[in-house]
Amino acid sequence: MNVTSFRRCTLEVAEGRYDEAVDALLGLGLEGWQERLPVLTFWLSDETYSSDACGRALQGLRTLGRLYCEREVGGWERQWREFHHPVTTGGVTVRPPWAPPLPGTLDVIIDVGMAFGTGSHASTRQCLAALATLPPSSLLDAGTGTGVLALAAMRLGFAPVFAFDSDPDALVIAEENARRNRLWPLLFGADATDPAIELPHAEVVVANIAATPIVALGTRYAAALAAGQEHPRVVIAAGLIEEQLPAVLAAFGGYQRRDGSSEGEWHCLILEAPSSRESSSGTSQPGASQPSEPQSGVPDP
Repeated sequence: MNVTSFRRCTLEVAEGRYDEAVDALLGLGLEGWQERLPVLTFWLSDETYSSDACGRALQGLRTLGRLYCEREVGGWERQWREFHHPVTTGGVTVRPPWAPPLPGTLDVIIDVGMAFGTGSHASTRQCLAALATLPPSSLLDAGTGTGVLALAAMRLGFAPVFAFDSDPDALVIAEENARRNRLWPLLFGADATDPAIELPHAEVVVANIAATPIVALGTRYAAALAAGQEHPRVVIAAGLIEEQLPAVLAAFGGYQRRDGSSEGEWHCLILEAPSSRESSSGTSQPGASQPSEPQSGVPDP
């Protein structure tokens, strides 16, 4: 590959504009990206960079922060590998394919491609830590991205595991990562903000996504709880900043706020349905199961 044929763009995201920046990046034909908040760095081929559509997209990004683009003079693939390194949280190591496994931990291999979710972001680590504290049960990963949380949950013994995303590209990457790990969550496309879409019931729901779809999920589950219908026992909601917490908590009416965590500007909420602790079986131990056979969703290669 000609390493001089790429542009490296760095966006210093303005406060409160992160979700908008992510949405804008998803519309670009990216060759790779990385995040170290509040900075997003991504690469564009010269062909993409010079297109009218990309020019309009970059102009939109400039309204969301300070954007710098320059010709990449070094090998961005090398920088990409240096940035993505193994991360261990809750007994699970999330690593890129080129890094060796870490003995004594549950292994999840993630090749990020164009989707968010490497294990290095604070909100992902918060979700992993929260999952490790729960007795394994059924799980729904809302906005799965690369599939990292769904696959880590399966390593921790959760089953069945459902995972969805509204981005078709993300689902392709999640499926590839499922094959890479020989773990088989039930992957499907869905928009969490659409109340007409039926979602599978799961005892645990993890949502490391934007606040708007989390609020939509809260409205859905609060209504089910009030009506005595099936609802998740525990919801882990992450990727939230301080100003978004009141709206999320209000949406999950009837749920009780349990332990949560904060790291920098990022907050993770653990919300629990009433009496769910008494109904939890707790008979399985996290980390006790590492499924090697397909459950469903993706055919065995």
